Amino acid sequence: MNHYRAVPLPLPSGRKLVWAVALFGLIALPSLSGCAAPGIQADPVYFPPPPTTPHVVHLKSFNRLDQIVPRRVGLLEALRGGPARPFVGKPAGIAFRDGHLFLCDTELNLVHDWDLATGKARRIGNRGDVLLSKPVAVAVDDGGQVYVADTGRGEVVEYDATGKYVGRFRRSGEDGYRPVALIVSDDRLYVADIGAHRIDVFSTDDGARVGEFGGTGSDPGRFYFPMGVATNGASSDIVVSDTMNSRVQVFSPSFNLLRTFGQAGNRYGDMGKPRHLAVGPDGVVFVADVEFAHVHLFNERGQLLMLLGGPEDKTGGTPMPVGVTVATSLPEPVAALVPDGFRADYFLFVTNSVAKKRISLYAVGTAR
Repeated sequence: MNHYRAVPLPLPSGRKLVWAVALFGLIALPSLSGCAAPGIQADPVYFPPPPTTPHVVHLKSFNRLDQIVPRRVGLLEALRGGPARPFVGKPAGIAFRDGHLFLCDTELNLVHDWDLATGKARRIGNRGDVLLSKPVAVAVDDGGQVYVADTGRGEVVEYDATGKYVGRFRRSGEDGYRPVALIVSDDRLYVADIGAHRIDVFSTDDGARVGEFGGTGSDPGRFYFPMGVATNGASSDIVVSDTMNSRVQVFSPSFNLLRTFGQAGNRYGDMGKPRHLAVGPDGVVFVADVEFAHVHLFNERGQLLMLLGGPEDKTGGTPMPVGVTVATSLPEPVAALVPDGFRADYFLFVTNSVAKKRISLYAVGTAR
């Protein structure tokens, strides 16, 4: 991902830019896309817009599974009034694994598991003895175990690949535990706790807490409301969004601070209130900023590459982005939404807590 074009940060009403930089704009082009299937078309918006070579294209925004994955309706379903239409109420954290999209829903208080290959759906955490209260983040490991940060319960709840409750993670003997973000990497579960402003590290094998880093403050290496955590697959570095300090901090696997980027302000490269984040296979860091209503793209050195989205509730916009996750590949027919002339290296999902359609899918790559 080279030759990104620098863009300004559109600010909320009433704030002034102190740097004059070239505007990016959100341009919805005439549809160049092919059909994923009859009735489902891409809605392309390019970032940056022509004549600059685009590196990201918005493909589709949706609230229901059947708005992104077509389903054939059988005769029996038709006689019963049509198929069920799985939908999300108020999405927060999001994860993708093996063709499945996992969505925390803070309105329905459950986690959706949407199979993007078959169009089938299930709900996790709304049955049994252990019910989710306020699920805000989700992570899935290679074996299909699902980990949910639940601020209402004050713990991380684990489910197996069938959706059955397995166990929970929290600091023993401590009240006020508030997990808001998490990521699983190998046999480690990293949990962002805004109660103590730190990252806790648990073993997924036995649930034991094996480490921590951070603590309250604005000094390097400390946090004030860490609300996003991700790992870099290539380096195993841990990337944390430090929300009220308006920055991102990167740590080694041994929890040593490597670098910090972003700061409060209204200049190019500054941040408002960063929330969840994700790291692409090329090392690009995607940061959802709820205050500036954009997703920031940084390289591994912390240099801002570009912005995508925007505050408008329209195609391609991100009026209040919260969750982000990366998919290295997507099943057909969803992958068929990529427009002709654009090479998708991987994909990005973004959730918004407000918008007519609150889940957005983007392809990351370059125009051919």
